[in-house]
Amino acid sequence: MIRRLVATDYPELYRLQQQAYRVEADLIGATSLPPLLQTEAELFQEQPIGYVMHFDERLVGALTIEQETITRLVVAPEHFRQGIAKQLLRHTLTKHRLHFVSTAADNLPAIALYHQFGFRQIDQVSLDAIVLVTLQRG
Repeated sequence: MIRRLVATDYPELYRLQQQAYRVEADLIGATSLPPLLQTEAELFQEQPIGYVMHFDERLVGALTIEQETITRLVVAPEHFRQGIAKQLLRHTLTKHRLHFVSTAADNLPAIALYHQFGFRQIDQVSLDAIVLVTLQRG
């Protein structure tokens, strides 16, 4: 079930973010990613908005946005490849005009997902040892 993210989800969102971005860091061969450096207090201060998906009363996916940008799309590693990210993205696109997202250039599964929804690469920058791509839709 997909529903709006609320403040009481933040502790679970923080744990999910840590799990998911550790897997991404391993996937792209990075020692760390900026979201892994974010503290739980900083996440609370950010007050992200977006949507979450629960399975058996457990947070298994989340997508957050700021204006027209996707700021995070995370799925519990044990639920990868089950369509959760696709469902969250589809749902959010029916509610919001989203045009931008950034991800690691080596995160090919994420890039493939965004391509399915019409996002195309418009920029690439190096941030320390990580190459980030920005994709735009429409």
